[in-house]
Amino acid sequence: MSIEENTPEPDKTERMPLDIERVHALSEALLPVAEQIENDLPVEDETLSAKLVELIAVLHELHPADVAAVLESLPPKERSMVWHLASPEEDGEVLLEVSDAVRETLIESMDKEELLAAVDDLDADELAELAGDLPHQVVYEALQTRDAEERAQVQAAMSYEDDQVGAIMDFELVSIRADVACEVVLRYLRRFE
Repeated sequence: MSIEENTPEPDKTERMPLDIERVHALSEALLPVAEQIENDLPVEDETLSAKLVELIAVLHELHPADVAAVLESLPPKERSMVWHLASPEEDGEVLLEVSDAVRETLIESMDKEELLAAVDDLDADELAELAGDLPHQVVYEALQTRDAEERAQVQAAMSYEDDQVGAIMDFELVSIRADVACEVVLRYLRRFE
């Protein structure tokens, strides 16, 4: 058995500071070609191209909450470039995790199609949470793709003030009778992931 096999892999909480430092270092090195990257133009320099590939790989391994933490820790130019490189399938989840100020700048950098794609996979309560920060046309079009029940849920959640419980309620809940054992509940929940 080698030393590598005995070395435990760091858990996510131990890896996160390393990921942030790595993203900072890579994004800083890529600043000279940030405009090319954001315009989807090829990076000719082999060293920078390798750093770009590494940065994309690191970003795609991160959970949306970790991507949000990274974005919040970056200066604006680097944040813009990293946001462009982050996994677009998780954009909506990342927008839910970042602070209001960062969310505002990220949304401003996205066009209508990108915003619609970002909110497409969000649940009704998550869409309602973002709705106040999104352009009205995006919210309107996103609601048109939902069924009547989801539209009603989003509109109900949006009718509450930000500091009211109704504004943050989750529509997916499970009611359990008091006489049901925890084991049974856990088995039930696992069936539905």
